Amino acid sequence: MKTSFALILAASTALVGCTRVIERPTPVASPAPNVISTPAIVEREKTTAPAAGATAAPACTWASQTYSSGATSCQDHATYKCNNGTWERQQAAPAC
Repeated sequence: MKTSFALILAASTALVGCTRVIERPTPVASPAPNVISTPAIVEREKTTAPAAGATAAPACTWASQTYSSGATSCQDHATYKCNNGTWERQQAAPAC
């Protein structure tokens, strides 16, 4: 009985010695400079291409040629722009 008590006492003493907390000083960083930073804002237009097999914006046709939406064409000495399947005359554009 005395032997087991002595063994438990020795084990607990060893355990207490292993679990002590060692604190080390941490280096103190120098103060940061007085700089105010703002996040950069970037504006981008979202462009999405239609998926394969999907139908895009309606196309325009002139002189048996197909034009996509946004294309320009010279028709009867005036500039026209294709806008979702319809030709719109451009007033500010010079005659062609």
